[in-house]
Amino acid sequence: MLNPLRPPRKPLIRVLLAGLLDLAIVGSESTLSLAVQDATGSSRLGGLAAWLLAVPFVVWLAPKVSYRRRDAVLAPWVLLIVAWRITSLPYRDWPPRDDEVPRAKYIRATEFGTSWKPEYTGLWRLPKTNDVEATAGAA
Repeated sequence: MLNPLRPPRKPLIRVLLAGLLDLAIVGSESTLSLAVQDATGSSRLGGLAAWLLAVPFVVWLAPKVSYRRRDAVLAPWVLLIVAWRITSLPYRDWPPRDDEVPRAKYIRATEFGTSWKPEYTGLWRLPKTNDVEATAGAA
């Protein structure tokens, strides 16, 4: 039986959280870009500095939301998608990647027994690494 930690976030809350995350990263990028551009006089160096600031965050967060690290490095707009997906964790409203399928659990209404909770139905959950090891040891 599924033991939900909390109900999924409402769309408005997700929009606000994703916006704050994007604003924090993009605002920092812009500030650094302008500082480097003022110091060097090169807009290309300013853009490179901004990109180098955002990449570690996106590379760190990308695997948590079914993106590969290299996708995050090659596509700067992935930051927006990563921020949106991060706000829904631990529930996922996107299908897992092929390598995540063995660990993924699709939530159905029948898993709640008599207390049917429609807000969970149709979402995915991936157990944490510790949860996987605990269930493997119990089997």
